[in-house]
Parts: sequence; structure tokens; C-alpha cells
Amino acid sequence: SNQCADPPLPQKLQHGAIVEELRLLGEQLHYKLVQGNGPKEGWIWIVTGCRCLVRRWCPDFVVQAKKIGAENEAADLEAEFWRIRKERATKTVVNIRTGEGIISFKGVDGGSGDAGDKSRDAGDQSPSRPKMSKVVPIAGGFWWQQGDNVDLDINTMTAERCRKEWEKQFVPWTFVPHQVLVDSNRKQLPGMRYGILFPHNAELLESEKYGAQWLTKAFHLAGTLPRDNAIKRFYNLKPVSGGGACLKCCFEVEYEKPATGLHTKLFMKYPFDFEHIKQKNDRMNSSVNLQPGDLAENDAYRLLEATLPFPMPKYYFGDISNTTTNFCLITEFIPFGSKKKPIEDFNPLEVEPAYDKFLDDEQLSDPVEYYRLMTKANATMAGWYKAGKLGDKEKMLMFFFDQTKGIPPSMPESEIKSKIKMGEEFIRTAAHFFPAGLITDQNMKEWRRVLNVVNTYKSEIYGAAGADDAYLSVAHGNLNVDNTWWWRDEQKKLHLGVLDWGGLGKVCLPHKLWWSYYSAELPLLEEHLDALITLFVDTYREEGGPKLDEQVVRRDFMFAALDQCVGLLGAVPAVYRVIPKKAWSAGEVKDRNDRRLRDSFLTRMYVMGLVLVTRMIFRFDLGKLCDDFVASLPAGRRKKLPDI
Repeated sequence: SNQCADPPLPQKLQHGAIVEELRLLGEQLHYKLVQGNGPKEGWIWIVTGCRCLVRRWCPDFVVQAKKIGAENEAADLEAEFWRIRKERATKTVVNIRTGEGIISFKGVDGGSGDAGDKSRDAGDQSPSRPKMSKVVPIAGGFWWQQGDNVDLDINTMTAERCRKEWEKQFVPWTFVPHQVLVDSNRKQLPGMRYGILFPHNAELLESEKYGAQWLTKAFHLAGTLPRDNAIKRFYNLKPVSGGGACLKCCFEVEYEKPATGLHTKLFMKYPFDFEHIKQKNDRMNSSVNLQPGDLAENDAYRLLEATLPFPMPKYYFGDISNTTTNFCLITEFIPFGSKKKPIEDFNPLEVEPAYDKFLDDEQLSDPVEYYRLMTKANATMAGWYKAGKLGDKEKMLMFFFDQTKGIPPSMPESEIKSKIKMGEEFIRTAAHFFPAGLITDQNMKEWRRVLNVVNTYKSEIYGAAGADDAYLSVAHGNLNVDNTWWWRDEQKKLHLGVLDWGGLGKVCLPHKLWWSYYSAELPLLEEHLDALITLFVDTYREEGGPKLDEQVVRRDFMFAALDQCVGLLGAVPAVYRVIPKKAWSAGEVKDRNDRRLRDSFLTRMYVMGLVLVTRMIFRFDLGKLCDDFVASLPAGRRKKLPDI
């Protein structure tokens, strides 16, 4: 049954209403109105991809205790509350586990730490009197309440789960050589975080060895499914396309005890198949060249879900083998909207379509609004790390490596010559992707010189970017439109959640700001880059980071763009594998709407990235940026450029 697919009623269930559960089907609740305004009976969603809409409710602790047959335990439970509250003086929410589940209390002060002291007498050192925030079974079902803080109980339980994960003994990653991957990639070995076997592809997940029984065991171990609940049915597994870092699928589950916050449609990421001829190189890159990026993504979900300043998909299980590099990561499935539906027809809280790189003008109603929100999200997370809000800073770097310490080497002279030659040949062939008159002999000479300088002075450029710790923080490595999901609230305010946490670590913030913008349209950067950098700097400081120099941020942002352009030179052969060189020479590829570019995410990224940065070199006079940087170096550190 899919009752919520019926036409919506003209009157909405109002904030604060209390309803009785008549029937619960997955995440859809058939209710009867008990108190408040709205339809007397109907169906509502209890959760969406972005938040919980209603929560279980009970008005009084004693009533709750009676309803679960705990009258005799009431005094003991209340005493336990005060004991825990005293130990955790900074918390206003305390969970107490009983045989029937968790009872949660919330202090009436609504704050934390010293905030509660304002409501007490000077001599009274006990916390303020608690009142109920979560609720319980009654005859005929549950009662639910709609309101602003309905995520409270789910968030509290998530925080407890993350706390327990942080308390586990740290197991470091050991480098996996190429040959070990070759020899072991087909093996099923226990994961390094939970110590159990896990499915590393969709076929294994569907097999008798795994399925519903394994999911129950895994979710119990991860603390994402209560021990008194189980998955009784696993079905409807389908592959999910998109992205270029791994394979993906989605599936549905049915719980023995459906409950708010337990998603019935789930999403799994798993590695490319090393034995598949078309996936071998991608698997080698992600599992060996970029290791331990997949571990960092698993740990991000496992450890940070409760402390991030924005939503991430709800975590259910994840693990990885430090021998095979096989992994799996299971989260909620984000219900992206249809791209065929006009964006103005989306309802409040309805998730917008999944957006793609290098298509902003076609898909974003107001690109600046989206980039401002991504900028604030980047800056807020970085500021929170500096302020210690994400967790203990030193312990975080055990899991999320400091990526600013190693400086990547420059390409040898023969290699950079070869790649610049290959890149220039491609650009001249695709000259119609650029404004008329841009691809001239004179401009291509400057293009070669700029990339030559960036490669030659790579160590100095990276050294300058990492010299001041104020500019270094833990941040998402690639927070852009295709690694996010978006929705608007009832007031049309835009919100975002963040996906794809591979390779999370401590990074140079201006560099990662570029990686957040690198698929933008050039006019957005021309008109709004300075304001976006100001927004980043101001937000970072407001959220706990130090004051940054906007000119330094801009300098290192531009150098990150140029460094990416140098890297993209090596992707030209990969472009030709998808769209043959003769097709480019014959003028078959008219623009980015060529179906082969639309259908191949990586090919579109390679081509349009090279186009974007090449245009930036001339639009922002990045040759002068390079010259000024070299002039700022001591004479003894200046180098002779290769003859290119």
C-alpha cells in the first residue's frame, strides 16, 4: 500500500498536533487526530530523506511508566535520571533503557551547561526538573506529535551510538600493495571495524549467506537497529548509476517492529570489480592509489553523524578489509525527485533532483543561492573542527589523515612536455568549446607557460598553502552539487545534506573551496567569486576558525585550479577512449550536450574541467598570479623552466 501517494488533502496537519497511530506501513502513518488542528484522519509520512516529521510522544513520566508496566520502577528510573544528569552536566537530554525500550528526559531549561543555572536558586546545585520528550506504546498503538524538535530522540540515540564508536580501540590502516589486491580481491574477509564478514557486492548481499539475517546482525553490531528488533524481509535490490568512485545499489527492507527513523529503503556502496576489464583501472585507483579513502568514508558515517553541522545520510553499517580492500557502506536511500518535474512544483521538504557537474545553468534555479549554501557548509564544518565541535581534534586525525603534510612531486620534464603537447592538441581540436578568438597561437603559448610554472614550482606552491595552520582544517574533499541533496522548507528556505565522504581528512581550505566550485559555470565565478570568498572567510571565523586573509584564500584557490588543469592533461587518453580522437577532429562533438558527454560523468568532467580552467587563465590573468608568486620567492629558490 502506498497511501501517501493519494492526492493530498487541502488542510494540513498543524504543528503541535497529537495523533494516535492506527497503522504503520514502513514510513507512512495512518493516524486519528487526538488533539490540535488538521484532518481528523489520514496518512502522513513520519520521515523524509532530510528529517523526521513526527515523533512518538507522551505527556507525563508517570503515565509513561504505567503504560509500559513500570509503575514500581518509576522511582528508580527517576533516581537514575538524576544520577546520569549529574554525571553529564552539559547534557539536557538523558536516555534510560528499560526492558521495553528507551525512555528519554529533557531538562526544561532547554539549553546546556550553565544555561540551566539561570532557572535555579543560587543554593540549588541540582539540574532543572526534567519533563518527558519521548514516548511509548499504548493500547492500540503509539501516539505521535508533530513539532520543531521532533528529531530530538533520534539525534540523541545517534549521539550515543557515535560516542560508543569513538570509545572503541583505534585500529590503524596498513598500506595495501598492488599485488595484494590482485591476489585477494575475490576473498571474503572480516572487516576491520566490526570483525564480521560482509558482502562486497550486490550478488553477495542477495545470497543466502547474507540477506535479512546478516543485515539484522550487522545493524545490531553498529548500534543502528535496537536489539529487540530485526529485519524480517529483504527485497527489491536494484543497481544505482551515477558517480565514478564505486558501484552502488538500493534495496528495501521490512522490520519486525517498524519505527520512526528506521528507513525501509536503503543504499549500499561497494567497490568496483577488479576482475571486470572495464572496472579494473577504477578499482586500482580507488583501492590502491587513493587508499584509505574508502575507510575514511566509512569512519565519517560511523563517527560524525551526530556532530556535523548539516545532515548526512543516516548510517546503518559499514566496514572494510585491510587485506582485500573490499568494503560496503549501507545508509538510508535519498529519495531524489524527478528531473522531469518543474522545480517550482516541488513541495516543502521534498528532495530536489540529483544534480550533475558542469550543468548548473540547466539545473539550478538560482546557482548563486546553492553556491552560497555550499560555501557556508564548507566554512561551518571547518570552523567547527577548529572549535572542537566535531570531536577531539587530535583523535580525529587518527581516523581522518592530515593530508597537508606530504607535498606531491612535480612531473619530470619529459612527462610534462608530453602531456602539455597532448593537452594543447586536444584544446585546439575542441576550440569550438571556447569563446571565439580565445584559442590562438599567442594564448596557447601563455597557456603552456602557466602550466609549466605550476608544475615546476609545485612544491613551493603547496608549501605556501600549508604553511599556516589557520588555513588548514578537516573538511569535505569535494562538496559540490553532485555530492549533496537539497530541499526547501515551508518558508521556501533552501537546505542541503552532504554525501560521498571518501578521503575525508585535514586539508588546505582554499584548495578544497576550489574543489567545491570546480564544476561551476565561468560567469558565476566572474561575478560572484569575491563575494563567495568573503562569505567563506566570515563564516569560518564566526563558527570557530581564525581570521583568514581573503587574498591568500584567492591565491591558493586559483593555484588549486591550475594544479587540477595540469592533472587533467593526463586524462586526454581517457577522453579518447569514450569519444575517439577522429570524432573530435571531424567536429562530431558540437558541445557539452553530446550524448557521450552527457552519459559519461568522468569524460564530461575531464573535458569541461580542462575548458573551465583554460578560460580562467585568461579571464583572471593567472599568468600574473604565477609571476607574482615566483617573484616573492628568495632568489635562491627560483628555477629555470623546462623549454616547452
